[in-house]
Amino acid sequence: MKKAVIIGAGQTGRGFIAPIVRENGYAVTFLDKDRALVEQLRKEKEYTVSYFGGKREPQIIRDYTAWVTDEEEAVEALTEADVVFVSVFASHVGELAELLKEAAGKRAEKGTEKLTVFCCENGVNVKRPLVEAGVDAVISEGVIFCTTLKPEAEKLDLISQDYPELPVDGKVPGLKAHLEHMPWEENFPGLIQRKIYTYNFMSAVVAYLGDYKGYEVYGEAANDPEIAGLMEDLLPVVSRIIGKEYGVPYEVQLEFTKNAIAKFRNRDIYDTIYRNARQAERKLGLKERMLTPLRLAAADGDETREIALVAAAALYYGEIREELDCEAVLRTMDTDPVLKGETALVRELLEGLRRKENVNTLLKK
Repeated sequence: MKKAVIIGAGQTGRGFIAPIVRENGYAVTFLDKDRALVEQLRKEKEYTVSYFGGKREPQIIRDYTAWVTDEEEAVEALTEADVVFVSVFASHVGELAELLKEAAGKRAEKGTEKLTVFCCENGVNVKRPLVEAGVDAVISEGVIFCTTLKPEAEKLDLISQDYPELPVDGKVPGLKAHLEHMPWEENFPGLIQRKIYTYNFMSAVVAYLGDYKGYEVYGEAANDPEIAGLMEDLLPVVSRIIGKEYGVPYEVQLEFTKNAIAKFRNRDIYDTIYRNARQAERKLGLKERMLTPLRLAAADGDETREIALVAAAALYYGEIREELDCEAVLRTMDTDPVLKGETALVRELLEGLRRKENVNTLLKK
């Protein structure tokens, strides 16, 4: 039986990636730095993945092995793996470089093929730390559209969206691993950026305005008349600017954006505002989900007030929930030749939010 190693036994790794590799006939080994989680996986020997809406039969994942990343068996598992999936936060990918280099070295000594690694965490060039560290492997990336959650903190069981695919970068030299439900994308960098500036942007609309309006449950916020109306108003604008930027026909990008909105408005997918809104400062980066669409709209001469309101709502959330220095973010915006023309508008909308003004009132000013 072929062997797959999943580094990161969290929600995506266990709830989305593991079922895919099992369906492809691979034996699964989980690696994680969380010793308590690994011990729980060993003790309980199985867990169940259920699906939002109950439209797919739950899957029981068993007959796996699990090791802590600092155990010798972790290196051995990687040395023998046919394919490796990395499912950790993008900021932690670099921490795996030495582990992967050790396994790659042992494979070279044995004369076996190079490791095949898929970095499955949404972000731009997530694999870069491994490449820059000199990991001798075929390193690709995957984009995650699927939401997977842990209903009960103390249990291993998960609940996931029934999403059919894990698209991967198919243009990586030397890539041979063809798995069902893992289509090879010819323009993966474009896809991942479209995902961030469409799905993650629309997620920000729901999360930050939802928090402003007092919601805690994500699906309820997405169906709020004001928030739903704002997403519908943003639909053509986002589809136009993102399609133009990445050379995608408007109709194709429009459908992509509609799918994002439909996902967020699906009440069967239970999620929280907090999970999607946290780390506001990072999400307000110049190349991140809110300021890039704002820049593209401004550069194209589009009306920017609605996008600017989303950025202002993120600033407001950061200020009241995470002690964010809003002025520091606005000063950073001023360093961008296009965004500096939008700073005054974002500041004006932020002041309106501080005064607790109605969303529609702010949009109509």
